Amino acid sequence: MYKEKIKYYKNSCIYGEFLHKDDWFIFLDSCNDVGDFGRYDILSSNPRVKVTTKGNHINVVEDNIVSSFYDNPFDVLQKYFKLRDNYNDLPFNNGMIGYFGYESFNSSDNSNVDFPDIAVGFYDWAIIVDHKKNEAWLTYEEKNSTIENIINKFNSGNLKLKYNHNYSFSGFKKNISRDKYIDNILKIKKYISNGDCYQVNYSQNFDVNYKGSSWDIYKDLRELNPAPYSSFFKIHEQFVISSSPERFISITNNSIQTKPIKGTLKRLADKKLDLEQISLLKNDEKNISENLMIVDLLRNDLSKCCELNSVIVTKLFDIESYASVHHMVSTIVGKLKPDTSTIDILKACFPGGSITGAPKKRAMEIINELEDRKRGIYCGSIGYFDNNNNMDTNICIRTIMLTEDKLSFSAGGGIVHDSDPLDEYFESLEKVSIFIKYFSNGEFKW
Repeated sequence: MYKEKIKYYKNSCIYGEFLHKDDWFIFLDSCNDVGDFGRYDILSSNPRVKVTTKGNHINVVEDNIVSSFYDNPFDVLQKYFKLRDNYNDLPFNNGMIGYFGYESFNSSDNSNVDFPDIAVGFYDWAIIVDHKKNEAWLTYEEKNSTIENIINKFNSGNLKLKYNHNYSFSGFKKNISRDKYIDNILKIKKYISNGDCYQVNYSQNFDVNYKGSSWDIYKDLRELNPAPYSSFFKIHEQFVISSSPERFISITNNSIQTKPIKGTLKRLADKKLDLEQISLLKNDEKNISENLMIVDLLRNDLSKCCELNSVIVTKLFDIESYASVHHMVSTIVGKLKPDTSTIDILKACFPGGSITGAPKKRAMEIINELEDRKRGIYCGSIGYFDNNNNMDTNICIRTIMLTEDKLSFSAGGGIVHDSDPLDEYFESLEKVSIFIKYFSNGEFKW
């Protein structure tokens, strides 16, 4: 594995300007330049192998040869994902990048969903941007014309970001009424009272017609709503935009971290009142209870793949603030068992407990009953799985699925015994208030 330094740009979208039209372009974006969040950004395109799945129907494109068959998605990914000893100090050398939708490992027929359940590429090169050291690197297996073009492009002059606001939105639609949403929350509370579960993450979704470039929309949204686990992914003529504040699982040198979010209050323009919101969230018994349930669930999930007694909670009920909301976030860490791969731990923990509820299996059954739709990429995960057995993935909240002329996104929250249905309804809207105002042209009111 080789690496070569290229010119550093604080806004990594500049690299994306050169790459975004490529096949399977992917950009894992920390939004450091607008949010001062993470350290690294990762960009790549034109993977050597492309894998998409719907249920157990698998499509693999390798060296322009298409294979279509039925199999277990995990078994197929294990076949292509090979660990190698090619360590360097960057977070990604080569390996697998892409998304896993919420229904990824449910073998039911998802033919009514536009997007694949899973879309991952196996990439032989990447641009890694290190915002701590103000450096950018190109990693690659072998130098070819693509690599030469990237080196020449980003070492020649000062490149500028292009903004094109030639896009429009129409037909904004909320797909469930307020009364129906509240009625379903009451049903969940009844399930909880009957002992079926402790918490269920319930959501609603929105549709919008659009015209214009999804890449230009992404550049706009990342400034309006910067988040540390953002991403842009182009799969043929379908696109995924994520402005996620939530990490699912990270592994570096066998050290595991997950950061579930449970507990949300909207931000206020008045600084004094906004600080009071933080205090309210910190001391809210319902949110503390909700967060603790998911911490316990994730501790159990991580323990399946971690060394004995290595799973600990390092931060409990921490508050993190974003463009429109404050979140209560806890941090759980562990040490990966020997001979355990990042694919193994994905299988053990997916989907993330913060967007299912507890216990997970029963909560997911109730979600399937009441939401009456496939979640698709929403509440799944986007990220990388490096061949050195490192990984970093988000939870796909604040995430948009775009086809040629239509986009959709969802929002929800954890319902517990003490939940107030009307408060939960408004909280779900507050979480995506920036999206709602942006895509409804400021016309949607609640």
